[in-house]
Amino acid sequence: MNKEILKILPERLKEKLQLVGSNVNIDEIRLRAFKKVILVVAVKEVEIDYIVTLNDILEILVNVSKNSIYAIQNDINNGFIVINGGHRVGITGEVVMQGDTVKNIKNISSMNIRVARQVIGCADKIMPYIIKEDHIASTLIISPPGCGKTTILRDTVRQLSSGSRQNNFNGVNVSLVDERGEIAAVSQGITNLDVGIRTDVMSNIPKHIGIEMLVRSMAPKVIATDEIGSKNDIEAIRYASLSGVAMVFTMHGSSLNEILKKEQIKKFIDDDIFETAIFLSNKRGPGTIENVYSLLENKREVV
Repeated sequence: MNKEILKILPERLKEKLQLVGSNVNIDEIRLRAFKKVILVVAVKEVEIDYIVTLNDILEILVNVSKNSIYAIQNDINNGFIVINGGHRVGITGEVVMQGDTVKNIKNISSMNIRVARQVIGCADKIMPYIIKEDHIASTLIISPPGCGKTTILRDTVRQLSSGSRQNNFNGVNVSLVDERGEIAAVSQGITNLDVGIRTDVMSNIPKHIGIEMLVRSMAPKVIATDEIGSKNDIEAIRYASLSGVAMVFTMHGSSLNEILKKEQIKKFIDDDIFETAIFLSNKRGPGTIENVYSLLENKREVV
């Protein structure tokens, strides 16, 4: 069990989970008040004989916030908190709205702790679609939640930055916008996960601001970030594309038809801003390639 996750768990729950064994790679820990703990291990669910209490959930929240829940209020409003190591703690409860804005989530009753894990080489299978003979293809990596796109993005950034011997590629300057600290796991300015030797990371900043700042200040060959989709993101992507920077981004979705229903994304594709779309699933484990489309060739499917 990861030490950063163990730090936030109540003692009794920690003891139960340690009995599972250190050789088991846990992907998620699902905690629901008054129900048993459920672990997700390689897409399979494992029930633990431990009933979660509201006090357990409160203790985890206090531990995550380092005894200052006010300090993580914005993260709570977004529905998840990222802890050291890039692990994500998702939460649900009663939402307090102020107009169209989430003001608070109170009476939290469920948590999903998603374990961030670096998998060196997991992007090997998609790199030939990104690294071309004379350029790097601007690419969308698309999947439903929980299919490994952040893990694959991390390794893609590493290979673009440090180079890829199997693709005869020496590496280029990469700028990474890590809004929630999940990709590079930055702590006190130091990256705790390997994102490559030529990667410059801007963390804890809205994606659209980070994209524009890095394009202006770091002269990257590639800019990367996770889970694009907001109106502000769209405008920043347009800015980056006009600056001649290759882009590798992830977003939620399950099919090309679904993506094309998003007006702004469709416009990007119609304007040839992205060259490749790679769709992932977890059918044969997280990171399973479902489809690859060449978007410059009449959206032709190549895999």
